[in-house]
Amino acid sequence: MIAPLVPTAATLPRIGSMPLSQNPLSQNPLSQNTVTSIISNARLRPFHYGVVALCSLLMIIDGYDMVSYGTVIVHLMDEWNMDPVTAGTLGSAALVGMLIGGLFVAPLADRYGRRPLMLICVTVASVASFSCAFAGAPAQLGILRLVVGVSLGALVPNFTALIAELAPRTSKALLVTFVSSFYSVGGIAAAVFAINVEPLWTWRGVFYVAGLPLLLLPVLLRYLPESPEFLAINGRQDKLEAVLSKVDPGRDLSDVVATPRPEVRKAPVAQLFTNGNALNSFLIWIFFAMCMLLSYGLNTWLPKLMQTAGYALSSALWTLVVLNLGGIAGAIFGGWLADRWSYRNTLITYFSLASLSLVGLSFDPAAALLNVLLFVAGAATIGALAIIHAFAVEFYPTEVRSTGVGWAAGMGRIGAIGGPTLGGALLALHLPFQQNFLAVAVPGVVGAVAVAIVAKRKFRSPRTESAAPSPVLAS
Repeated sequence: MIAPLVPTAATLPRIGSMPLSQNPLSQNPLSQNTVTSIISNARLRPFHYGVVALCSLLMIIDGYDMVSYGTVIVHLMDEWNMDPVTAGTLGSAALVGMLIGGLFVAPLADRYGRRPLMLICVTVASVASFSCAFAGAPAQLGILRLVVGVSLGALVPNFTALIAELAPRTSKALLVTFVSSFYSVGGIAAAVFAINVEPLWTWRGVFYVAGLPLLLLPVLLRYLPESPEFLAINGRQDKLEAVLSKVDPGRDLSDVVATPRPEVRKAPVAQLFTNGNALNSFLIWIFFAMCMLLSYGLNTWLPKLMQTAGYALSSALWTLVVLNLGGIAGAIFGGWLADRWSYRNTLITYFSLASLSLVGLSFDPAAALLNVLLFVAGAATIGALAIIHAFAVEFYPTEVRSTGVGWAAGMGRIGAIGGPTLGGALLALHLPFQQNFLAVAVPGVVGAVAVAIVAKRKFRSPRTESAAPSPVLAS
């Protein structure tokens, strides 16, 4: 992939002046206001809240589409006579798609922009998910779920990066995790719709609802902005001025320059593995994979596990609601905590709590304690999923951010794929209830170790003597 042209100290474009090709720089451009400094020092304004609201809606779409399969899996196994292994493999189809989307589609935003890619992905995901209602066999449903996954795998890293690039420095982690928490809102919506819609329209009704996001497209076309750093790097002055004037109304933009970036001669993907970044990237992929294994595994198989333990289907589906309510609280609190304590300590705590709560669930506790443990498990697993995205957004610089976050999320999908598959395999073994949850607790320990190592390191950009500053360092 060809990297976008990145300005250096010798080619920094001034905003609000003549076209880039004719634009002489001041004697000391680095002393001027940069795009990053304006955004970082701005106060939260209605513009920020509007973008957060739009991206939160996109995250709800992601959560609904991904959790919806878990809400219909019991009916599909009965109607299509699927065994647990086959059902788990089918559940992984969307996650395989997210792997493909994260690795190969999300990085296109570094070249063509976040906005157009996001609009295309929302459209394709909604059409494909709605079409799932008309599937007549596992193979048809699997293909459609694969397409849904490809679209969402490219969508999520880009609106996560967009929020980070527009957020003031003091609230960046909080806003990213706040948006990420709406994944659980989508999950809750999927469970609630399943409880109320399936008796009327069978399992297909859950997918009828998945077509509703198409109604959001006119709003996105009107209000969704492009990344200001992308606009600056590519010399789109008028559009950049329009965005910055909303970020900080009344600000004088006559002396604004693009944020200095190291001259990049390598494709963004190559930068993830060179200049001492290979270990960093690998460790980030590890804790992404462990977190997604826990989150997607539980959202896919928790109702079936609880039904196997003797709960009625309606009660088993409500465990998904409790799990995802915990995810909302965990994501928002985790973002607040990471801004004040450090990503390292917050993530290690979350991964540890995930393992402990799952071990507690293995003892088949009474109803009250069961709900508490499910809430904590959701807060720690789905909440950690929100925080690791904020971690990755901060770790990678703008010129490779979509690529870095996309590859982290994409490789993390290997764990997400393993979650439903592992759940199906465990059920097929007919293990005792306790052993199922003990097996699922192991990834939390692995994730905590990976975070402890990588959070002490920095991303190193090409042609720099030292590492680029990174705010994800442990405090």
